[in-house]
Amino acid sequence: MATTISARLADGWRARVDPAWLEGWEPQWFELGDGAIEVVVTGGGPTVVLLPGLPGYKEMWLPLATRLRRRFRIVTFDLRVAGGPARWELALGDLERVADAFVPEPAVVIGHSLGGALAQRWALARPERVRALVLSSSFARVGSLRGQWRKRVFEQLVVLASQRLLPEALAAPLARRLAAREAWVYDDRCDERTLAFVRHGIRTVSPRLARACLGLAFAHDTRAELSRVGVPTLVVVGERETPWARSAAVGLAAAIPGAVLEVAPGVAHLHPLSAPDWLAATVTDWLEVENRCAAR
Repeated sequence: MATTISARLADGWRARVDPAWLEGWEPQWFELGDGAIEVVVTGGGPTVVLLPGLPGYKEMWLPLATRLRRRFRIVTFDLRVAGGPARWELALGDLERVADAFVPEPAVVIGHSLGGALAQRWALARPERVRALVLSSSFARVGSLRGQWRKRVFEQLVVLASQRLLPEALAAPLARRLAAREAWVYDDRCDERTLAFVRHGIRTVSPRLARACLGLAFAHDTRAELSRVGVPTLVVVGERETPWARSAAVGLAAAIPGAVLEVAPGVAHLHPLSAPDWLAATVTDWLEVENRCAAR
């Protein structure tokens, strides 16, 4: 087996997802020079690159990829596990190598949360490779925690500790109650499979990986550069997300010339998992409008 340097989801996750999500999902190893990551290429049509959020598992895109692959060629991969001040450079280098191998034309790039930060950086660094940009629950900078302690700290600790440490018989019903209360990133549209899938990720993620991704998020700041983004951009945020996340999305849309803001109704930060039909339809409809405008 290849030496992995990426945030690879631990075995056992397939039993926790809808079997329909697995159609065409065939990961392949891709060598980066100092180690390998897993890449998935599925579907057919114009290329869409999906960049996952924290902690970097490509499988977070499964329900959306299942829907988009009917009209698009999907490329997604696990983000690298690495620390230090050059991490963003490494992440961009990895994306460039994946694109060289699997993305022959300018692509639609969709990034969620931390993946949205990477998408911003690639659109700024290599605009000729990006046809359109979709920033899902992303940010230009991680702002202050002032006034956000309950949602961004206390609820996060409760969810992570309970879902990681409690026995399954206790963690599962608690997850349902947390979703009903829209605690942290959950919303009441998270079904049993989604909750089990997220719980598997929480239980198996390494503290080292979590720390590395958090450090990367806090090192991100594109506020001074976003006015240079020259590709059509759609910004998406969940209606039930924290005030900080909604404000961050509004700020992104205001800073990027011509950006469109869409609010996913009734869902929170996990909306690519809890509302994939809405997200797929919204992205597809927006791209159709952009294509018609470009053809005029």
